[in-house]
Amino acid sequence: MKKLLTSLSIVFLISSCGSSSSEIKSASSDQMNSRDKIRLKQYKVEGSKIYTAYCANCHQQDGKGLAAVFPPLAGADYLMEDLKRAACIIKNGQADEIVVNGETYNQMMPGNPITNLEIAEVLTYITNEWGNEAGLTSVKDIDKWLQKCE
Repeated sequence: MKKLLTSLSIVFLISSCGSSSSEIKSASSDQMNSRDKIRLKQYKVEGSKIYTAYCANCHQQDGKGLAAVFPPLAGADYLMEDLKRAACIIKNGQADEIVVNGETYNQMMPGNPITNLEIAEVLTYITNEWGNEAGLTSVKDIDKWLQKCE
């Protein structure tokens, strides 16, 4: 009888541990989502400052650009269809003619002397502002994308 009670206790203990483990896994997933949400907010705040310092003179504070001279970022198909390309342009600049929302632009954009973290922040900001919705751009993404810039 003692052995039976001991065995049942062990089985109960093991099964209890198993369910705790799955609860821990889902708590970790929820925490990860919370961390990403917090990071998204932080990146947008910091990205806004970087945008004001480096980008707003040409693309304007409202992201609408300047007539036929500087392209908009607000609702810009060119921006939203290829974030890797956008990261490369932020870092290295752009001298080629581009078409944004059906309009042709050929003004040169200089590269910016900012870190990969700052690129992630400003790209997160501009791709989640003015009706754009792309979510968080991580520093890992930026590191990977910048290695492949053409």
